[in-house]
Amino acid sequence: MIYNVHHLHCGTMCPVCAPLYGQQGITAKMVCHCLLIETDQGLVLVDTGFGMQDYLHPQTRLGKLFTTVSAIQSDFNLTAIAQIQQLGFKPSDVKHILVSHLDLDHAGGISDFPQATIHILSSEFNAAQKISVMNKLRYRPQQFKNHRYWNFLEPQNGEAWFNFNRVQGFSIFNDEILLIPLLGHTAGHCGIAIKQQDRWLLFCGDAYFSHLELNPKNKLRLLDKTERLLADNNTLRLKTLSQLQTLAYNEPKIDIICAHDPVELGRYF
Repeated sequence: MIYNVHHLHCGTMCPVCAPLYGQQGITAKMVCHCLLIETDQGLVLVDTGFGMQDYLHPQTRLGKLFTTVSAIQSDFNLTAIAQIQQLGFKPSDVKHILVSHLDLDHAGGISDFPQATIHILSSEFNAAQKISVMNKLRYRPQQFKNHRYWNFLEPQNGEAWFNFNRVQGFSIFNDEILLIPLLGHTAGHCGIAIKQQDRWLLFCGDAYFSHLELNPKNKLRLLDKTERLLADNNTLRLKTLSQLQTLAYNEPKIDIICAHDPVELGRYF
């Protein structure tokens, strides 16, 4: 049973050239939007943003290139573990972590919750083990390689949910939390849907970067180039985005959010 959903701000990046990220001006503001779900099975963290070790050792944990280009704001209060404690919980209360994917700005906080079980598509975990130039930039194995507890979900399993297929529920959460393949950005990228009474909240990770993209009439050419550059499979990325646009247009009872849009995060504060 789901009792409450908290929206967490787990990192801020300020890269130069805002139009590359669908924003106006010179410097962009990119947040790490995460969720904390109170359930009868303990706390569930959706994505983890940057963790304590990322802020303590940014160049070794995140790499010199990413640290420089992304212009991360160093603030230990912008960690999931700090915010969970501010809410009156203990880090050990986090029993489950669902990650949209293992990119370094989504998986950094995993090491702050060593007793939690991570639920992830097996295809994403396998992709993070492959050596390539892009993978060296996007995955930082030291963030998660020593974690002991994993639950790998097979991407070919699942059922339909609105206009998506191969969606998998969790029996321990009475299928009120779902893992939804949103492929393209990475090989095993997924979204997480949370049931809230007669509504759903769909967390999309990096399936899109700006709320403006949910309206296909908005043409953000520089952002499209950025997302194309970062995509593992751009054809699948565009298919996923089209599905999300259709969902946003047809289903007003589904609140759709991504991981990095400060406008979307601001709706909940």
